[in-house]
Amino acid sequence: MKRNDSDGGCGDLRPYSVIGLGTIVVDHMVALEGFPERDTKNEVHEHWFQVGGPVPTALVEVNRLGGRATFQGRWANDHLGGMIEQDLAAEGIAFDAPACEADSQTGFAHVWVEPDSGRRTSVFHRGSHEIEESEIDAEELAKHDALHLDGWATAAAIEAARGMRAKGGRVFLDLGSPKARLEELLTLVDVVNCPLRCVERAFGETDPIAGARKLLAAGPQLATVTDGGNGAWLVSETARLHCPAFRIVPVDTNGAGDTFCGALIHAVMQGWDEPRILRFASAAAALKCGGRGNRAALPDAAEVEAFLERGDGDV
Repeated sequence: MKRNDSDGGCGDLRPYSVIGLGTIVVDHMVALEGFPERDTKNEVHEHWFQVGGPVPTALVEVNRLGGRATFQGRWANDHLGGMIEQDLAAEGIAFDAPACEADSQTGFAHVWVEPDSGRRTSVFHRGSHEIEESEIDAEELAKHDALHLDGWATAAAIEAARGMRAKGGRVFLDLGSPKARLEELLTLVDVVNCPLRCVERAFGETDPIAGARKLLAAGPQLATVTDGGNGAWLVSETARLHCPAFRIVPVDTNGAGDTFCGALIHAVMQGWDEPRILRFASAAAALKCGGRGNRAALPDAAEVEAFLERGDGDV
């Protein structure tokens, strides 16, 4: 596997390595004055391409914060697949290029962004082929301390989670939407993050604490629930915490939840207490929203700690 050989370290951080399994796409980002109405024409202010997906973006944040990351996903031998490989290599994310069927296609998304509000909406195609259960390599899993999943390619995700649990590692899940075999998957997860809209869809709960408790009842030891400008909640056996959203001028909210998850992984792997875990992850997500894109805008550990120490984003 191609690998980042720098230690990425920072002070007295505990070293750790994460392998991620999930969807990866190329985003075509389009900045608009406002979201267009049907059957209208609207001028684009600017546009750019970036590599996206919940797990790869979280892994880049893990690298920013001092961890080491490896990614396993699917893409094709096309121009978008080439963009993905260049991006992962540039960010120091280890990977193996997947074997590609002749009819394979790399996943992509069209994302509309309102620069004034930072709001965004997107449509996407995950790619033509999922990771197969047979592609999960137990020897590769054994090299890492943790596994990060988005729940897609569910059979492969479950197999990987079983393998990570068998070697005593931690399993993290970013549950953006209900998945097939979700109950089975949650029994193998240690830490789960879920936006409130997914809690409502999966469990019929509009209260984040009640929704987090239902997630915990399924198996995890710690659950976080995020809700944009309303902040984030952390629930465990001993904690019921809320962190209000930090004040920041939003530029681009795309990737905020992914950044939250990367910082959450880092904080948990450092063994921090739960209030610090929640504030750190929330601050990282806020800082990402203050910059454009899901690479240059991702903060490093020093930026997050300085933001928290200054307190200029506190409500």
